[in-house]
Amino acid sequence: MAALAPVTEFAVADSRFNEGELRDAGYPATATASLLVDLESFDGEADPRLAQQLADDRARGGADFLFVGKVSPHKGQHDLVKALAAYRRLYDPRARLRIVGGAISEDYQSAVERFAKELGLGEAVDFAGSVTHEELIAYYDAADAFLCLSHHEGFCVPLIEAMHHRLPIVAHATTAVPETVADAGIMLPDKDPVRVAAALDRVVRDTALREMLGRAAAGREATFSLPRARAVYAA
Repeated sequence: MAALAPVTEFAVADSRFNEGELRDAGYPATATASLLVDLESFDGEADPRLAQQLADDRARGGADFLFVGKVSPHKGQHDLVKALAAYRRLYDPRARLRIVGGAISEDYQSAVERFAKELGLGEAVDFAGSVTHEELIAYYDAADAFLCLSHHEGFCVPLIEAMHHRLPIVAHATTAVPETVADAGIMLPDKDPVRVAAALDRVVRDTALREMLGRAAAGREATFSLPRARAVYAA
């Protein structure tokens, strides 16, 4: 990225964090503009077959946690598995984790799958892989909370999608994540599994907290609406 700085007159980033990275790389003039996130597309129908399958799982008990993103070391799926292990041990032995997204690193995904089995979580961790838009809606609809423990995020669109579905967010406060989430989630200073599990238990059990986060999500989501983003670009 730094190699392009000398021949770039102006660069636009999708977050203040990424803009800072551009400046650190030597770009002379920068700005931040919102991503164009088509949230209205999530108001469509969920895939009926998958929705029924997820509903059947919920009927058997246990909380459902969701992460959406490519399977890659910087997304920290192994940390998600650690958090689920702690949550099941301390709060809910029937809880499940659904990881939606294709693998950038097949070796990493295989390692995380082996890790989950070693912890006795083989049936509790679902690597869904790449899914259709209708299937993605079903996963969001069925979840109790969105868990993000990435090492690095330049923006993280799925956080906004989770807000649209009024999912409580629990996330590691790193890189652009606090900027994207603002007050619409619980930000954690580290990825300690016990700390993460305690935060998940709060958002699952505390109705007032869920409602507060839902209201915050509605307000935060609006800042990324297409009309607002168009206005920013037009200005």
